[in-house]
Amino acid sequence: MNMNTVVTLSVVVFVALAAFAEWLSGRSSNGARTARDWKMMGLTTVVMTAIQRPVLLLVIAFVLTHIVPGSAGSLAWLEKDYFWPTLIVFFCVEELLHGAGHYFAHSRRPKARWAQVIQAYFKLSHRPHHMSGDDERGQVHVTQTFTNGWLWWFIMPNFWFQLLGLYLGLTQVFLIATMVKGLWAAHTHVNWNYDLYFHNHKWAWVRKAMWGLCHIITFPTQHHQHHSRSKNSAKNVCGTLAIYDWLIFDTLVIETKRPEIYGWKQSEKEKKSALYSYFNVDTSQYLQR
Repeated sequence: MNMNTVVTLSVVVFVALAAFAEWLSGRSSNGARTARDWKMMGLTTVVMTAIQRPVLLLVIAFVLTHIVPGSAGSLAWLEKDYFWPTLIVFFCVEELLHGAGHYFAHSRRPKARWAQVIQAYFKLSHRPHHMSGDDERGQVHVTQTFTNGWLWWFIMPNFWFQLLGLYLGLTQVFLIATMVKGLWAAHTHVNWNYDLYFHNHKWAWVRKAMWGLCHIITFPTQHHQHHSRSKNSAKNVCGTLAIYDWLIFDTLVIETKRPEIYGWKQSEKEKKSALYSYFNVDTSQYLQR
């Protein structure tokens, strides 16, 4: 079993257990999740594990082998001699790249036509991530951690960065950083809001401490707000390090209650077909006429 598989399976197992717990608690019923949502979970998980990750790694290996012969494993010394600094830098850069791509997918339409075309694919590919349950009854769910259109894995810069590090020999760094990032991102998608206990605590110092932590790390309710049908759906674009939302993207929003409505409105085709939602490449709705 290779490192890529270990990382994928660790997050998949967590998501599966959390999804089962949500189902047992009734948080997936009464329109909170639909059959289409469950099909999307299975489709995205299988394609990510069996196709997208391996294809990206193969492309990176093929290109670099021909452009820079002998580059495979060339940075292994960096991991061996400076493990913790390398791990921290890798984690922070990967999260910054993820935040930048995610921010672009939620930004206003750029003026340049070429930029509009690129952004249209980001928006369309990310759209399934914000579709949940029946209209106005949907809830955020742990399976949405993976859910995006099929192009998302191929256009987000952080995915290329992750696997580039693996190819260059940062094996343990890749394993730990990607696993921590994946597990934390999955936990912010679970239908729980334990952080609200601290946000609304009777002691002021607890509330202030939680408020301060939310400027550094992303907690569930912050990401729930990102999944809301409100102005906050373009906020909190970083899944792990909220400090980028605060200091770089200016997208930090801290609320002390759950969103009232989750998920974006869906077309009839999107409601009925997971295959349509996943493979749709019609970007016309995002292009200026």
